[in-house]
Amino acid sequence: MEASSSIFKNSASIYDLLYEEKDTRGEVRWILSELETVGLKNDAKILEIGSGTGRHARAFADLGFSVTAVEPSEPMLKRATPHDRVSYLLGDGGSLRIDEKFDAILALFHVVSYQSSLSDVSNFFETASRHLKTGGIFGFDVWYSPAVMSLRPERRILTKENAQLRVTRGATPSEDVQNSRVDVHYAYTVEEINSGDVNRFEEIHAMRHFTQGEIQLLADSHGLSIVGVREFMSDRKPSRDTWGVWFTLQKV
Repeated sequence: MEASSSIFKNSASIYDLLYEEKDTRGEVRWILSELETVGLKNDAKILEIGSGTGRHARAFADLGFSVTAVEPSEPMLKRATPHDRVSYLLGDGGSLRIDEKFDAILALFHVVSYQSSLSDVSNFFETASRHLKTGGIFGFDVWYSPAVMSLRPERRILTKENAQLRVTRGATPSEDVQNSRVDVHYAYTVEEINSGDVNRFEEIHAMRHFTQGEIQLLADSHGLSIVGVREFMSDRKPSRDTWGVWFTLQKV
């Protein structure tokens, strides 16, 4: 299993192409609506852990927030577009320690699910708790165990293309039921359209899924309280059909 800092070593260069249709700004608007209900102010300082190429961080910054964006993958961080209200840092969510506290900490696009062992996720929650002000908000989305077990992971093929590249990504999941984990084996084929050169590589993404009870135990263990649970990007309560669930936690 690859460390989080090396998972995107090869795919960082095509990451934004793969997710070009992702509604990042719509997600940010929805997340803000959730956070504002528990007191987030429009001058809040935000720490985003696992910021990737900075898509969400820049969207928050465009709305006036000051964002510190932390990413463990150096290739991803190198592709982040600068923004005068975003500070980018190379760092891992399990070990990050900076001399600053924040109004809100975010872990988006299943970053918490990438914490695939119990020690990893516990360390991640410790980092969040240490860097939150009292009353500060910790918001994140995860894979939801009841839906993963009901819907079951399926093999998928994704194809994307622009003027320079044609990318095909096959995703083959393998379930580790005992450890509440799905190991997704990605096989990439990247063709340079002008030259015809082809590059092939593989990645394994180990993804942990969670019940609400597990999140409750983690929150209780790190001085946090659950103040909101939703299906991500909707107002529905989580169900067996809800693969992605959003949790809003607050530091006691």
